[in-house]
Amino acid sequence: MNRTKERIASAVGFCLLWSMILFVLFAAVYNISGDEALLSAEMHRHAPPKVSGLPEDRYPYMAHMIATYLTDRRPGFQYYYTDADGNLIVCFQPHEAEHMADCRNLVRLAGTLRWILGPIALLLMAACVVLRKERKSLSLGMRIGFYSAAGVFAALLIWGLISFDSLFTVFHRLLFTNDGWLLDASTDMLIRLMPTSFFVSMGIKLLLAVLAVALLGFVAAKMLQMAGGSEEEQEMPENAEMPEMPETAEAAQNA
Repeated sequence: MNRTKERIASAVGFCLLWSMILFVLFAAVYNISGDEALLSAEMHRHAPPKVSGLPEDRYPYMAHMIATYLTDRRPGFQYYYTDADGNLIVCFQPHEAEHMADCRNLVRLAGTLRWILGPIALLLMAACVVLRKERKSLSLGMRIGFYSAAGVFAALLIWGLISFDSLFTVFHRLLFTNDGWLLDASTDMLIRLMPTSFFVSMGIKLLLAVLAVALLGFVAAKMLQMAGGSEEEQEMPENAEMPEMPETAEAAQNA
């Protein structure tokens, strides 16, 4: 029975660590996608007007359109403005809008998953309270979860550092159903506004958020481990015998 409880506690710890990481990841994806100020600043930093072709004063409005579209606060993806000569400029072509529709579906999925994983993480925390006597097993599961997550993210990080383009391509091949993400910077404003450096910067922000919660979970696991070890040291074995005291001074001397 004790072995079964230890295994359950270890599984709970493992799932808790991963649910925390995935919750923060999906929540960060959704929040970043809807952060107008961040999108405006990052687009301007990585694609200034001379690169994107978008007037300086239009970045906040463009970011507002993108953020509200990705988070389902507006129905369509398109931005218009009038240039200095009075001409109406239509910024995006149909295939760019189709690609952003796929992006919105992914952001929508991330938003849904955060509401699923949040309660799951809370339930697992409650399970940890119930299994609090199995501190060592809980700690072991959480540490295994941390090491496995660290391995996955380290592999992705190394891959991205070696060849970000190949990682970017595989990511899109797996998550998108068409080739709408294959854009041309000479004709498509979307890729000019969001070049590779833009996505690298956003990826780093996501990685830092995940790293923060992973380290928090690891610290909690180590604290559980130390607490479990301290309790074991304080407990007296049930079958332990007390040493016999010498009955006489002579016996004590002979001892």
